[in-house]
Amino acid sequence: MSRKILIVDDEEVIRKFLKIHLVKLGYEVTEAADGVQALEQLGRDDFDLLICDILMPKKDGWEVIREMKSNPKTKSIPVIVLTAKNEDSDMFKGYNLGANYYMTKPFTKSQLIYGLKLMLGETSEEIRA
Repeated sequence: MSRKILIVDDEEVIRKFLKIHLVKLGYEVTEAADGVQALEQLGRDDFDLLICDILMPKKDGWEVIREMKSNPKTKSIPVIVLTAKNEDSDMFKGYNLGANYYMTKPFTKSQLIYGLKLMLGETSEEIRA
């Protein structure tokens, strides 16, 4: 059974880029364009990982992480923050809210794969670039 990943980003081009690469790696991918959609998806389905932008309409990534980490059903889902917010204070805020890995835009495919391996506990043989 493939692992399920929820991508939350208001930029469609980022969601599509991530989805293409993650599907090629064998993951099942669901997309959400904002924090409200993300929390609805998290309430409906079970996910193995959340990749979340911070700067989004309706509910930002900080709110998504805060709400999911306070929900017993979703609090154990690992979170990769993927954002243009590159200040140390932003990174520390993400980790304090419960993010597990923090990547800034622009990012490389190698950074993405490293974060996936780290968060999902997979080996190099299980994920191929």
